[in-house]
Amino acid sequence: MMKTNPVLNRIELSVFIFLSVLIISLLTYVVFINELLMWRIIAGGIATSLTTFLLHPQIRGIRNGDIIMVSVLRRIETPTVVESYMEEVPTEALENGRKNHTISVRLWDGSKGTVQILSYGTFSLPEGKLIEVENLKEGGYSF
Repeated sequence: MMKTNPVLNRIELSVFIFLSVLIISLLTYVVFINELLMWRIIAGGIATSLTTFLLHPQIRGIRNGDIIMVSVLRRIETPTVVESYMEEVPTEALENGRKNHTISVRLWDGSKGTVQILSYGTFSLPEGKLIEVENLKEGGYSF
C-alpha cells in the first residue's frame, strides 16, 4: 500500500530541473562565452526549480494510489481506565481528487471509506478528514 514519499519525489523533480538548466547554462557559456547569460540562465533554473517544488501539489492534486493521512479516534480500555487519543493513519486514494472534494479511500485494514481532502501537504503527506467508513471491522474507527 505504501508508495514512496511524495515530498521526496518533488525534491527529485526539482533537482532534475535545476541540474538540466545548469547543464544548459554551462553549454551556453562554452558556446557564447558570455558570463552574464550563463548567470541569468542559472537564476532562471533556480526560480523554475523552486516554483516546481512549491506548485506541483496544487497542479497535480490527489491521484489514484496516493497516500492521504487521516485522523481517527482510538480507545484503550483497561479495567480501571478508558483512554481516547487521536492517531494519524495512512489511507490509499482510490480515485483522483482536489482540495475540499470527497474521494473514496482504502484504509490500512482493507476497509473502504470516504475522505474529504483538507490539504495537499507542501512538506508532508496530504491530509484528509474521514467522513464515512464502510465494512467497519471489530475494534474499528471513530470519527
